[in-house]
Parts: sequence; C-alpha cells; structure tokens
Amino acid sequence: MGCGKGPDEDLLKVIAERSQRAQAHDLAKELPFWLGFDQLTGVGLGARRTRMLFEHFLSAEAAWHANASELKALPWIKSEQIEAFIQKRANIEFDKLLAVLEKESVTALPFYHPLYPCRLREIADPPLVLYMKGKLTAQELDHSVAIVGTRRPTAYGQRLAKEFARGLAEAGATVVSGMAVGIDSLCHWGAIEGGGRTVAVLANGPDLCYPTSNKPLYNGLIDGTHGAVISEFFPGIKPEPWRFPARNRIISGLSKGVVVIEAGATSGSLITADIGFEQSREIFALPGRVDAPMSMGCNKLIAANKAQLVMNYIDVLNCLSWVSVPTMRDVPSMVELFGREKEVFELVTTEPIHFDVLGQRLEMSAGELSATLTMLELAGIVERLPGDWYSRQSKVATV
Repeated sequence: MGCGKGPDEDLLKVIAERSQRAQAHDLAKELPFWLGFDQLTGVGLGARRTRMLFEHFLSAEAAWHANASELKALPWIKSEQIEAFIQKRANIEFDKLLAVLEKESVTALPFYHPLYPCRLREIADPPLVLYMKGKLTAQELDHSVAIVGTRRPTAYGQRLAKEFARGLAEAGATVVSGMAVGIDSLCHWGAIEGGGRTVAVLANGPDLCYPTSNKPLYNGLIDGTHGAVISEFFPGIKPEPWRFPARNRIISGLSKGVVVIEAGATSGSLITADIGFEQSREIFALPGRVDAPMSMGCNKLIAANKAQLVMNYIDVLNCLSWVSVPTMRDVPSMVELFGREKEVFELVTTEPIHFDVLGQRLEMSAGELSATLTMLELAGIVERLPGDWYSRQSKVATV
C-alpha cells in the first residue's frame, strides 16, 4: 500500500460538471422527486440507472414525469422496468415523505446536492440519497478517517481506539465509524474527548438509535454538538442484518483512510477494510500478538499487504500527508458591506445557491461576480462549495 493516493481527477471533473447542470433546478423543487426515486422498490432501476435518468433528462423532476415512449427510447431500461416504474410512481406521496423529514429533523442530500460528500461519489455504488441528523460541513468531511474494529475489544484495543480517535480529532480530522458497541463507540467518544467532530454511519434510518445503549452518544450527534449521524435509509427503517455490510461501504467511502484497531478472523470490520481497499482508500491496521484472537484479522491484513502497520495516530497523519490539517477560522459576527458586495451577500443564504443563478438574478457579468464573491470569501462570510455553489457562513449579519 502506498501513501497519498488521490481521487480520480477525471471523475471529479465529470461530477462537478453534472452538479453544475443540476443548478438550473431549484433544490427544494427537485427534492421530492429524488425522494420518490429513492422510495421505489421492486422496479429494478437502482441508484445507477436513476442517475442515468437524471443525466439524460437533466433533472429529477423531468425524469420522474417521463412518459413511456420517452423511456423506451433509452436502450438501458427494459420494458418491464418501465412498466413497474410508471405503475409504482403513481403511489408515491411526496407530501408524506417531506412531512416525515420535517418531523424527524432529517436533512436529505440527493446525489447531486452540493453538500453530498464528494469522496462518496467516487465509489462504485454510492447511495442515491443520504439522510442526515446533526451538523456537518463539506470541509469537515474532507479530512475524515474511519476507525473500525471488533465489538468485543480487549483492554489493549479499548485504550488504543480512544487514543487514535482523540489524537486524530485534536489534529483536525473527522472520525467516521458505525456506532456499534465496542471499538466504534469508543472511537466516537474519543473524538468527542479530543474536541473534534465525528460521524456515525447507521444501518437504519437516522431517526433511530441502534443499539439503544448508545443513546447518549446518539443524542450528542443529532443535535449537531459533536457531529452527525448519516444513513442511506429513510427515517423509520429498522436495522436488519443485511444492512450492516451495506453501510460499511459508506463508512470507508466517506473517508480518506480506514484504521482497523482490533479484528477477529471473521470480524465485520474486515469487510470495511476490504471494501476500502477496493475503493482505493488507505488502509491501516494496528498489529497485535500472534496468539491474540482479536488481533488475528489485523495481523492478516498487514501480512497480505492490504494494510499498513501503524503504531499511533501520527503514522496515519503522516501517510495521508496531513502534517497540518486545516481548521475553520473564526467567523466575524458583524461585517459592514456596501454596493455590489452587499447585493451579492443579501442573495446568499445558508441554503446553497449556484454561481450562475446569482449572476442571472443580479444581472452581473461572470468576472464581476467572481471578484465580488472572492472578496466575501476572504472576509470569511461566504463559503464556496464544490461545483460553484455558495452559502453564507453562520452567525453573520450586515449593518
């Protein structure tokens, strides 16, 4: 395993272009249709074909309302899939789906949403929609490391899990794990103790806490105090055995690297490591005694050259070239704006807005708008998101 592998630049360029195409359609207007597609079961479209529909029709709304003849013109959709789609979409009630999200305070992030994690888009089978409770920024996910391990850690594993998570969090990394008992929970708590952010990827809807013994941890995440919980499952979906391996691809997919603290020969964390290896993530493993059952999985990963041996969190940071992890600077509570800067700022809210939309509404040239937005970014009051989207930094007011 080599250090510092980067994402596929060509893929990221394509993703950025598709995200810009999506800006022509208001996010709030598009959301119900993404939710509708995500609710379709037994149709056979899947997340990949649904994205292909979006790319063909240039919006989720247009794809949703496509008629049979338009769909039959697409060679990658079978007749039985078209029939099932048209039949089942008639039963989707958008108002009810949106009401559930509002009631449970869940944020839905469709695949082309500017806040959908860019790194997760790189994997072979990214979720069509992510559901989140809590607060998390694109910048926080940009420096994220997954830490996983057995549900039955030894004293050695418990101590090192907390130390790795705490150290990474103190350095500015976001710790990602699955909120299971054992190593996962210890890592979340370690990140919190380090004053950092942590993300729990759930195998059920984001409105449910599983296991229930993690309720204090869950509550600290969903209120945004320490991070967030994320799931590909709609609120109300209960955990089932098959959902846990499925969510493992998201744990590794969100992260630049995966650290395995302790793992037995059949530990589920080895699935996460294998998936991360296939996703070209950096895989790290903590070595243990050769006769220790809970170190058998880690030792085998190292022996098979699927994981790099690490002894502390500094080894992880060095391999990822995170000598100095960027941190969010202090945002001024008050700023004084005049002229065009004030006009632009007043249109930018906490809900992301695209560069082209700003230009159209303000009737500004691309050059003038770009210069104005740059000044607002330098002032720390406007944030640029992937795909030329912009949002307002929190706790900022004009005078």
